Amino acid sequence: MKEILTIGELLLRTTVLINIKKEGTLTSGTGFLFYSHENIFLVTNRHVVEKSREIELKFYGQDNFLVIKNNFITSLQYDIAICILNNIPSSAKMLTPNQIPNRKQTENFDAIEDILFIGYPTGIYDTYNNSPIARKGITATPISLNYEGKYQFLIDASIFPGSSGSPVFLIFQNINQTKDLRATCKESIQVFLLGIITEGYSYGNSIKNNSYPPSVPIIIPKQMIDLGVVIKSSELIKLINDSRNPDSVRKVSYQ
Repeated sequence: MKEILTIGELLLRTTVLINIKKEGTLTSGTGFLFYSHENIFLVTNRHVVEKSREIELKFYGQDNFLVIKNNFITSLQYDIAICILNNIPSSAKMLTPNQIPNRKQTENFDAIEDILFIGYPTGIYDTYNNSPIARKGITATPISLNYEGKYQFLIDASIFPGSSGSPVFLIFQNINQTKDLRATCKESIQVFLLGIITEGYSYGNSIKNNSYPPSVPIIIPKQMIDLGVVIKSSELIKLINDSRNPDSVRKVSYQ
């Protein structure tokens, strides 16, 4: 009997835990699976995988890590990286271009929308079931606008190291009333991939006071201020289209 999954269960299965070993240290990030042009892409941030020769992946529900070579292709303008996977376990699921909103759909979104993002904040996940962590927030700047003139927007949510590369979703409920007002309204639910988390804002610097004699720096410890930067998913499509050049695409090999 075929397993029937809810929207939430499907979204959890699209993410991948990424472990990176650099100079004797181990860091974690988030990736997600995206299917386009008959290829399975692993999507994450450039800063997550750069300067690493080998990368460990753990898929939803899988006990063991898979080791891949760093064959990522990166965007020159944005903090996005992709690579092609030869195969994925049956427990994992993929997002598709159908989940990326077009311009008309984006303009129909409200200035403030509820969002959902999934990943591995500070490397935390359910180690028993090998399942990621789902979190919620709201858009802090309208999705239809390009924050600071770039294809990105802000979210009001707790962003921590390890969340880099997390997919950001909007679950849109569209209620269409039929011509016959006595009839029950028809409701459809659509999941949109809005973008990829790239960084979180933090507060805290060495600031100088204005007293005399010459000022002594006052140290304010850095702390996250619950604002995250999200690169719009349209940039993912651009990168995938650019990567179709056979000279630039390299297949990932498992070791």
